[in-house]
Amino acid sequence: MKQCPHMELEQKPSFFEQLIQASRKLELDHEGATTSAPESAAVVRAATAGFLEGYVAYNHINLETAVNSYMETIRRYVRDIKAFLATGKYPLEIDPKQWDIGRTDYDLFLILTILVTPHRCAIMEEISKVFPQGRCLVIGVGSGVELGFINAPNGGDSYDLYINGYARQAFPQWSFHEEWYRPSDRRYSAVYAIELIEHLSEPYAFIADCHKSLAPGGLLVATTASDVPQFDHRYNFVSDEDFEDRVRTLGFELELKRPIPHDYPRTDIKARNAFYVFRRNV
Repeated sequence: MKQCPHMELEQKPSFFEQLIQASRKLELDHEGATTSAPESAAVVRAATAGFLEGYVAYNHINLETAVNSYMETIRRYVRDIKAFLATGKYPLEIDPKQWDIGRTDYDLFLILTILVTPHRCAIMEEISKVFPQGRCLVIGVGSGVELGFINAPNGGDSYDLYINGYARQAFPQWSFHEEWYRPSDRRYSAVYAIELIEHLSEPYAFIADCHKSLAPGGLLVATTASDVPQFDHRYNFVSDEDFEDRVRTLGFELELKRPIPHDYPRTDIKARNAFYVFRRNV
């Protein structure tokens, strides 16, 4: 029987399926990340693969470009890990003049690592378990992929110095602001700062601003990074206890914490994230 054209379209592999067919590295990373993964991780990865499909189409990114971008970013991070193991210093401590990675390359890396690493997927899983009761604020939007896991059907406000145009198309219910966030008279039920504060030279001043932006009883949903020597990381949260104590002094109570270790075979690095939900004291 002759197939209809639309049936052939339905059988076409997704962009991510084509990626793992084109790159043995991505295929192995994906296989390792998904083996024995819970159903909640499969849900996150399916949503992320759908977002990737739209992102590459919107930004006119082809298969070869995506594979080369991912591999170059991985090679750079491996070099930074080796330097960190040798010196105990982050790249910016060794050389403040780090060359910038292209923003699309950075976006692609962050999207793909949800699909091929356990720790990035776990962060999205945790985000999806938080249910704020009102308007939300997201600081650090980038590609916009995280917005798909935030339980805010009516959207909210989102800030970053760069926001990819696809985020605006994919999430029209959100208000996008391409600028530094500054506290105002508006109060939110939740502030999200996911994989952000390690990029800041004064993370606790930022957390104080988050406190000002929350309504009494509002939630601060944030992550820290420990021993993650990424080229643009400025702050290493080596002690969870110190971080938690300092956040408490800023007017928060700890509601939830999940340590999320990274899995880097053949290295002694103990890289990890911690996912937190704090509640602003009334």
